[in-house]
Amino acid sequence: MTSSTRASEIKLSVGTCLGFGVGTIGVSIMLNTVTAYFPAFMSTVLGQSPEIAGYLLMASKLFDAFADVLIGRMSDRTKSRWGRRRPYLLAGAILSSASFLMLFAPPAMSQGLLIPYMAAALILYSAGYSLFNVPYMTMPSEMTDGFHERTRLLSFRTIFVSIGQLLALAATAALISRGGGGASGYATMGLVMALIILAAMTATFLGTANTATIERAAAKPHLTGGQVALLLKNRPFMLLLGAKVFQFLAFASIATTGLLFLLNVLGVGYQGQIVLTVSQNLALALSMPLWVRLGRRIGKRSTYLIGVAIFCVTAASWLFAEHGIGTTGLLIRGIVSGVGSGSLILMSVSMLGDTMAYDRALTGLHREGLLSSIIAVIEKTAFALGVAIVGFLLHLAGYIPTFGGKIVAQPASAVQALYIGYAVIPILMFVANGAFLYFYDLDERKLRDA
Repeated sequence: MTSSTRASEIKLSVGTCLGFGVGTIGVSIMLNTVTAYFPAFMSTVLGQSPEIAGYLLMASKLFDAFADVLIGRMSDRTKSRWGRRRPYLLAGAILSSASFLMLFAPPAMSQGLLIPYMAAALILYSAGYSLFNVPYMTMPSEMTDGFHERTRLLSFRTIFVSIGQLLALAATAALISRGGGGASGYATMGLVMALIILAAMTATFLGTANTATIERAAAKPHLTGGQVALLLKNRPFMLLLGAKVFQFLAFASIATTGLLFLLNVLGVGYQGQIVLTVSQNLALALSMPLWVRLGRRIGKRSTYLIGVAIFCVTAASWLFAEHGIGTTGLLIRGIVSGVGSGSLILMSVSMLGDTMAYDRALTGLHREGLLSSIIAVIEKTAFALGVAIVGFLLHLAGYIPTFGGKIVAQPASAVQALYIGYAVIPILMFVANGAFLYFYDLDERKLRDA
């Protein structure tokens, strides 16, 4: 793209949008499957406490936060015939698929070796995830400067998020259930999903090969004191940063307790996971045209806050769900939460791209990778804290771990802790999230005038 081309006037082709968006299938499987199934795999198949699983995930996320910063800096300064970001996509695809298989198809070993093995596998998983996702999340701000065109591009990504979540939570449940809920079921799931991760991420590497990008001069590879001061002046970015802390804490709590809640509280097993996931993600995908139009009409912030309200109402409804809940109850909650999640996912990512564009206008610096890595650090740190808190909560509540996929009657205290993790904590976190976003004021006019 020449410097004379006005990036805000460029309309991205459907092929470009599809080529970019498909990679998020791999990202969704990596994030959702590991967060949702690793605690259950450890506590119902390998006989480990949810607390141990939580601490392992916490350590990997903290390592991930360090990796995010390093990879963000590196990708900002990389020069290659494949562009700044794309080499990392390919490396991330290979490492992500290999590490995913390691996690869910571990070789036979003693309990003493299991924890070090899982710690190493999670570190490789975190490195692969960062290699792909940090550059990937930077690319929209370099593919277009159009305020609404960025939302259009990311709406394709959000549809692929729903497909990825269907695979990550529903197809996985079917594979595990078919294998009897034990080690063989998890191993089959690990192999199938590792191949899908590799295919989806590689498809984005190939699908963005001929995509024109806006060439930016790289910023300094680290945050100097002056750059930090300039970052603090970017009020919309700082508010979004604060909001995302609570958003990720909520998502971590839901993801960590979700499958255990369905298995031990509602008694609907892996079939319930399939029903809930399919309804959520079909609703999410079908809601995209609504949220894109509403974002244009009333603004991204207001659209996001509507999603927060829908999410909180749905989360509160789980407090009234009991053992033996019917398919209808799962479907209704899945549809409503899917619609609300569509707004949250689409608008939060689109607003991040806007704050990056605002940062360029405000400071004259081109540090998209660095800003993306800061958000990623917040994501990983909040997730690390969230899963550790939930694991410790279940430990205090007396959750009983099992082997071979066996489900046993949990004490009332553990059931109550699962209600807290799946409903109460997410509601409180999204109330705080909405409070930050209420003061967010970056719109198309402010960005144009910056």
